[in-house]
Amino acid sequence: MDPLSITANIITVLHVANSIISVCYEVRSAIKQSPWSLTRTIDELRDLRNVLESLETAYNALDRAKSVDETRVRSFRLLCDSEASPLARCLQELSMLERKITKNGRGTPKLFSKAHAITQVIGWQLKENDARLSLERIERCKNTIILALTADET
Repeated sequence: MDPLSITANIITVLHVANSIISVCYEVRSAIKQSPWSLTRTIDELRDLRNVLESLETAYNALDRAKSVDETRVRSFRLLCDSEASPLARCLQELSMLERKITKNGRGTPKLFSKAHAITQVIGWQLKENDARLSLERIERCKNTIILALTADET
């Protein structure tokens, strides 16, 4: 996988995470008290976004380095390269979560009207268990990436 592909994969996952965060903010702005899963989703995805931005920064620094450290490059490929990689699993989980909360499942959600946001809020209560399971899987992917970043720093 070439350097541009690794960066593109990271940016793709970042885009989906940001898209979900945007939807969550729209829903939160339409209600007075946020359900647990909405607050937790926002917090978890912000954490994931920070980790992904750190991953992108670390990879870009490696890509710009004068000498190529093949071991580190291989590590980044393992994180990003295959269908079973942590980054690919993270994208799958985020895509499933996005479909659950936007109901249109087409990637980039449209900005809601107030009425649509209220409809989302009513449906949101039914998604507590789904949200919990999705967030647990996303957290596992995030923790794997954090572990790889930590190992890369040593």
